[in-house]
Amino acid sequence: MPRDQLGEFDRFEGHDYQRALDIYALANGNTHTFHAVCRDNRIKPVFHPFWETLLLVNIYISIMLDILHQLLQGVMKHLIAWLSNPLIFGRWGIDAQCRLMPPNHHIVLFPRGITTLSCVLGKEHKNICRILLGLIVNLCLTNGSGSAHILRAVRSLLDFLYLAQLPLQSSDTISHLEHSLVTFYKNKEVFVDLGVRDHFNVPKIHSLLHYTSLIHLFGTTDNYNTEQTKRLHIDFTKDAYCTTNHKDEYHQMTTWLEQHEKLQ
Repeated sequence: MPRDQLGEFDRFEGHDYQRALDIYALANGNTHTFHAVCRDNRIKPVFHPFWETLLLVNIYISIMLDILHQLLQGVMKHLIAWLSNPLIFGRWGIDAQCRLMPPNHHIVLFPRGITTLSCVLGKEHKNICRILLGLIVNLCLTNGSGSAHILRAVRSLLDFLYLAQLPLQSSDTISHLEHSLVTFYKNKEVFVDLGVRDHFNVPKIHSLLHYTSLIHLFGTTDNYNTEQTKRLHIDFTKDAYCTTNHKDEYHQMTTWLEQHEKLQ
């Protein structure tokens, strides 16, 4: 897909895997011809890529969906930054709403606001998403105009986030997932009109177009979400490292993990 069209609601055909293999087979011949053919077919002139000999591998559908880094730490992080822009609600407006949020079950309060947070983890982004629509539902833009298109865009992205995380998908849920994405694309231009964005050529936003097709191919997104492995990285590496004296830490970490496993 052309880089300057990543923000469009267009789905391009993926590369033909067999055609790519035939092109990379030309690498043993004339170098100039090989580079020219690669350029014409819009693939990189790599000399025999590592996946060329791997059986049952299609490298062009190997970039999988990732709720943590694509949605929570990607799209939602962008969305919160857009809403906090002085041209929309401003940092003060968002944080003031956070301080007014009443206590409730299953939500985490942010009495100091959400725009001052640094190093926000996926868990914190989840907690912010639970209250985000409530924070802005009755706010006016800083210029005094209404925020109907903003609300539709935010609601559709939140719908997409929660529908994409369902542990069981059906034709109906995938239809709702696609509908929420269409709604976002219909309303996203409001951010450009207000001067918050110049374009939407953002790869993580473009990745939303692939969710329905990849769910059809490989099943629900919890099968390949990196949130689980990241959690294990904290439990088995970060926590273990903090217990050492940071010298010859590998032996100390493995000993600590072995002791904890025996206790469990």
